Amino acid sequence: MSDVGLPFWPAALRLDQAAAYSGLSKQTFKEVCPVKPVSFTSSARGDRYLRASLDNWMQSLDPNVAATMTTRRFGERING
Repeated sequence: MSDVGLPFWPAALRLDQAAAYSGLSKQTFKEVCPVKPVSFTSSARGDRYLRASLDNWMQSLDPNVAATMTTRRFGERING
């Protein structure tokens, strides 16, 4: 079952959904993603990755975030 055509992404994603959401294969996702799944049931089938946690992880990888934090806004005073 492919979820690539989903009109939205659920807040809690299965492994295959989390990998697709991240744009990675399942194997690569398992190797590089530091986000641990939440267990909704005692079975591994109940493990879900929280989309908000995945967003935070992917945002932390963005090298542009640090650059934008030091960029001055238009109209900002240079010396206070």
